[in-house]
Amino acid sequence: MDKQTAIEKLKAMANEQKDSLKKFLAKEILTHDEPLDFFSLAEKFGMETLYHYEDYDEEVMREFYNTYSAEIIQIQQEDNVQHQTDTERSWYALERTAKKINKDLDLDQER
Repeated sequence: MDKQTAIEKLKAMANEQKDSLKKFLAKEILTHDEPLDFFSLAEKFGMETLYHYEDYDEEVMREFYNTYSAEIIQIQQEDNVQHQTDTERSWYALERTAKKINKDLDLDQER
């Protein structure tokens, strides 16, 4: 998929009616200077590094988990993984969601 089409698809995800992890993350990705570079950076450094712990403190992550807990739990069950804290569960779900969006955008063929 070409870059412009990928950006348009990201915008469509960000404007979906239903609130979801995908919508949340698409909005976040679009705030980056180079949105499509987000995926390679996330893969290389991890979501926690991209957002730095000070940007998403424990309270923010707890609120995030409470908002998206059903989706987060579903992702963990699908992958058959368990984490000790809601924060760890949240980071894991964000990483998995980023991978799903990247796959939907089919950017790997471009790079």
